[in-house]
Amino acid sequence: MMHSMGLGAGWIALGFALWALVVATAVGVAVRVINQDHPRPASLPSPLDLLERRLAAGAITHEQFDEARARLREHELDL
Repeated sequence: MMHSMGLGAGWIALGFALWALVVATAVGVAVRVINQDHPRPASLPSPLDLLERRLAAGAITHEQFDEARARLREHELDL
């Protein structure tokens, strides 16, 4: 009689384990689907790219561009 009680507890534990596996799989699939719908953002332009765009748009003069580029190069050397 004692042997049959231990077997019943084993089936209950197996049932819980299977349900946990089903839930974990469902959560994993949901996370993958959600992450696929949102593309990763593009990388940000470099400071030099921003300066070049400002120069091309006429927002800064060549002298201002050269001065800012020189300061950027100084900071690159510090790193």
